[in-house]
Amino acid sequence: MISTTTSGSGWIDDAIAGLGAGDVYVSPDVSDSSGLTEALTGVVPSDGSVAVVVLPKDAGLDSPYSTYILEKLVGATDQPTVVLAIGDDLQAASTAIESEQALFIANTNETAADGDTQTALVETVQQIVDETPSAPGAGAGGGGADWLLPVIIGGAVLVAAAGTAIGVLARRRRKPESPATADPVPPGIRLRVNRLRELRSDYANLPNSPTAAETARGIDTLASHVEQLFVRLDAKAEADQIVLAEAEYSDKLARLVAALEPDYLLDLLTRPDLWDAPDERIGEVREALTGVTTQIVDNIKQVNARTGLRFQVSLDSLIGRSELRDWERQFRQSSGE
Repeated sequence: MISTTTSGSGWIDDAIAGLGAGDVYVSPDVSDSSGLTEALTGVVPSDGSVAVVVLPKDAGLDSPYSTYILEKLVGATDQPTVVLAIGDDLQAASTAIESEQALFIANTNETAADGDTQTALVETVQQIVDETPSAPGAGAGGGGADWLLPVIIGGAVLVAAAGTAIGVLARRRRKPESPATADPVPPGIRLRVNRLRELRSDYANLPNSPTAAETARGIDTLASHVEQLFVRLDAKAEADQIVLAEAEYSDKLARLVAALEPDYLLDLLTRPDLWDAPDERIGEVREALTGVTTQIVDNIKQVNARTGLRFQVSLDSLIGRSELRDWERQFRQSSGE
């Protein structure tokens, strides 16, 4: 189905409303929105498994972080996979395949298309559909031909409407390697992200503690942004920038993990009477979590703008805690570093 919402403001609300009526929403503020809608409708499956949203570049200017709009769409729509273009910046999230893999495919096609948003979107949708385990045509037999039929029909319609889809549909680039075999997140950073996600559950399950609940949300946001940074670095940046980011965040994330371990912050929240200056210590960890997350968001914006990475956050207050140095050392030893 095709949505034709025409409001020129409230892009997120318009997109959510559009996806409630169909699987493709292209803002009327996007150049040639009708032609782009036709092209996308030719490749988006009709089973409601994929949603595609295209917004103008201005839609992301006031967002608090780079994936804010994508997260809003994912939370408000029924489609398992959401592909989003804001200007020529492509993003994707999915529960049908690994969300990290969906983002990797989107970023790879964005880079390869070199500003051709329509091409990048069409190939992103095609590749995500191909990677989905239950995707029609994934197995042997006649099902593949059945799935190709709407694609061929969509291509024919587009020839009449826009004259651009046949070349796009006929040309298929080599798929990016699956992150299962080529994770863009360096191994040491991946260990820290995995531990952060384990710790998030500890804080989320702590009852009657607004601070713990807020910390759980902060950990979740940090882990997601760390992955996004390295996925985008892998797709867009030079190797020296990846090495620089890995060196910066190996240390900072190790210190944060040590501070968030149950023996420190969680214990401070549950038994503050057993600590000296508990409020000060809690404040230090929360400030560090916010500071590192903010810096990573800034770094993602720098990668998107093709500028050098800048690091300005210091965790001096955590470094000064001798017990955290001991726990950080234990984490490094247990991870083989």
